Amino acid sequence: METTGTRRKRTIFRSALSIIIAGLLMIGLAGCPTPPAPPNPAGDTELTQGSSDAWSYNLNHQSEFPYGTMIYFNFRDDIHDITGVVGYGVYFSANPLFAADANYYSTFAAFVPDPAVTDSMRLWAPNDPIDGNPPYSTTFSEGPDRYEYESPSGFIDVRDDATPDGSNLANTYHIAGSITENGETLSWDLTFERVEVPGWYPWEKWPLPPAADIFPNSWIDYNLHMPVAKVNGTFTVDDGVGPPALYDIVNAKGYHDGFHGEFLFTDVEWDWVDYKQWTEDPLPPGASPDLDIWVMLLNQPGPHYVCQDGWDPCNPGNLRAFYDGITYDFYREEIEVQRFGWLPDPDFGGQYPTEEIITGENEDNYICIHWEMLPGRVEKSHWDLPEPLKDNVTYEFVSDVEGTLFSKTPGGDCSACEADCTAPCPACGTVLKHFGGIGWTDYVGPPFL
Repeated sequence: METTGTRRKRTIFRSALSIIIAGLLMIGLAGCPTPPAPPNPAGDTELTQGSSDAWSYNLNHQSEFPYGTMIYFNFRDDIHDITGVVGYGVYFSANPLFAADANYYSTFAAFVPDPAVTDSMRLWAPNDPIDGNPPYSTTFSEGPDRYEYESPSGFIDVRDDATPDGSNLANTYHIAGSITENGETLSWDLTFERVEVPGWYPWEKWPLPPAADIFPNSWIDYNLHMPVAKVNGTFTVDDGVGPPALYDIVNAKGYHDGFHGEFLFTDVEWDWVDYKQWTEDPLPPGASPDLDIWVMLLNQPGPHYVCQDGWDPCNPGNLRAFYDGITYDFYREEIEVQRFGWLPDPDFGGQYPTEEIITGENEDNYICIHWEMLPGRVEKSHWDLPEPLKDNVTYEFVSDVEGTLFSKTPGGDCSACEADCTAPCPACGTVLKHFGGIGWTDYVGPPFL
């Protein structure tokens, strides 16, 4: 029985020749200027259906590098002790130099159980070609039963108008689909309904280093459309050997985010945490979920790069907690990430951490987060690129997450608090909230050959 997910390589480009030709052309025409300063580094722009999930290539296109988008959903079901992921994507370019390498749907799904019970699974749909512009809503607000996104592997249906009045984000999504690869099948029919936390737009047109070191005007939008959701429906796992296992998902903890941009995915390193807990956790049968606390880390430690207007480093980074109706933000250089418990990766080379301590500190607040991978619960995505580009691996963990949010005493010293993220730390300040349970964490390190 497998204890880790070692699923298949994913090829982003089918041919290196057009990349090299296009890169040489761009160098000849424009060179690679220093990226501009971030247009809205505070991340306080109101998120909308149009700026989050909608197809926006025609509005945002500024680079000759292909445009990638991902609409991502996950859930954590404490009843069955399983976690699941679904991602719907498109890779697109109007540049004829990339005609053989882009313009396709990219859809995947993953299932991560207790490895002592059954095996994990990560499946990718075929790269189904797109003829012309993607049939993908530019408003992502078409109304019930008119799919905002549809591919051969599944659909997304926004089930409500933006509510309450004045909100620019819908609150209920219905997603369904199925992927079969190498005799294994994952199928899903799930509804994600927002729980309390508003959307967030932390990285708006954030500039990145030139893609593949040669394509200028590289950028990413990263949005958290639905940071906390309750998830209901079914998730079916078929290993092609035994009978399919159908899981009834009832008020599971869910999450929906997305990104789009013109950048090379394997260039970007990150640490990521998505943790939430209900006021009653685990949730009693028949009870409706009520949010206790939500904690999120979006940190891009590398590659280190410089932007115009004195942005050194220019790397984005955000840490946010939402508790008792109040949002607590920590920003870029207020965040520190320490990684421990490194393991070699026998499948793809390199290594990955199995534990991190994350701290955020500003004038008013301090947060300490400790996560440790649950044994065997790691899924790996190998992004396989042709030379001279470099490969990379995304490591996704189901982890034990614990920590404390503090209100700082004026002049408080929080330097010793990381020794135990769950303990009171009176030298720092007053405990606002302890938290702990199972959550999602990710790690992506530097690309490698």
